[in-house]
Amino acid sequence: MKIILHMGQSKTGTSSLQESLHAAADSLRRCGVLYPSMGRKYVRHLLLMPLCGAADRLPPWQLESLGGAEGAVVAARRAWAATCEDIRRNRPELLVLSCEHIVLQTNGIQKARLAELLSPLSSDVTPVIYVRHPVDHYRSRLQQSIKHRDRHFPPVGLKLPEAIHDSEAAFGRSPELVAFDRKVMYGGDVVYDFATRFLAPWVNPADLPSLNSNVGLSAEALVLLIRLRAEAGGTYEASRRVARLIPVLERLDMSDPPSQPLTLLPEVAEAALRCSVGYRWLAETGRLRIPGLDLDKIDGAPVPDWMKAAPPESLFFHDPQRLDRLRSALEKRQSDSGSGTPLRNSSVVPMPSPVNRLSRYILRKLMPIVNRKNG
Repeated sequence: MKIILHMGQSKTGTSSLQESLHAAADSLRRCGVLYPSMGRKYVRHLLLMPLCGAADRLPPWQLESLGGAEGAVVAARRAWAATCEDIRRNRPELLVLSCEHIVLQTNGIQKARLAELLSPLSSDVTPVIYVRHPVDHYRSRLQQSIKHRDRHFPPVGLKLPEAIHDSEAAFGRSPELVAFDRKVMYGGDVVYDFATRFLAPWVNPADLPSLNSNVGLSAEALVLLIRLRAEAGGTYEASRRVARLIPVLERLDMSDPPSQPLTLLPEVAEAALRCSVGYRWLAETGRLRIPGLDLDKIDGAPVPDWMKAAPPESLFFHDPQRLDRLRSALEKRQSDSGSGTPLRNSSVVPMPSPVNRLSRYILRKLMPIVNRKNG
């Protein structure tokens, strides 16, 4: 049996890839490819993290749902035992595992533990890492952080050389590095590209559904989320309740599209590029060159002090007039649905009604189809 270990990096279409593989799991199984559920029908294999000693690196929401680090280890061992039993009974030709946190969220010892975990199953393990342009990567990480945590962080130089050296030492081979760029990916899509590069000859890339997960919010919608959280008290519970408005904001973004995608301020983009020395190392060692990356501008300069404490909404452009329109539309929707007082003066975001929850569920299912049609 051969093993493909998709290790990341984050914000390189990982959710779309994982959801596609999960959706096609039954048809993949018939082709000799196993994409396991790893426990509670998880789309991605985050439980690999506790197995290699990195339970504390799990997302907080998942760690909480599993009962803390000890509960995560118990759940992970149970899920892995079920996966190994599945392999023993069905004997797939290819095992595909995907967890985007492995590449940068585990150290050399933890990667070695993961390699040891896989070694009884196969000696043929191919680590796979997709790498995104550092400015695009930081912009996407910033957007995701605002959507779900509202936690500020400045651009940071990712430790790609250390992560890749650790992977090489653990698995006895260099990881397969792929630029996450539509101009160089097969089919211009991560799902099609992954299937073409790593699932042949078992799978025809066209047979996998091409999904668009983690739909990005506009700059104005992100600023509105930040303000709503602050008005609702800024607590963890307030953030969770405001997060329920994200599908509504996605719909408003579709009905009133922004004039431009989320765009970092020039000085922020410059800082994100200058500190990305690991990307220069990738190119200089012949491992990978990212399209459009100006290596001459990467000099290892530290992030400016002002950027370390700047409010996250000050790091990118937004249109105040469109922000007001979004707010008005959101308040009108809340008022029309009778689900509570207008958001502008409320201290708590009302719970959505069952009808609203149903409409949001349908919207989430339709969004990938709409996005594919719109290119």
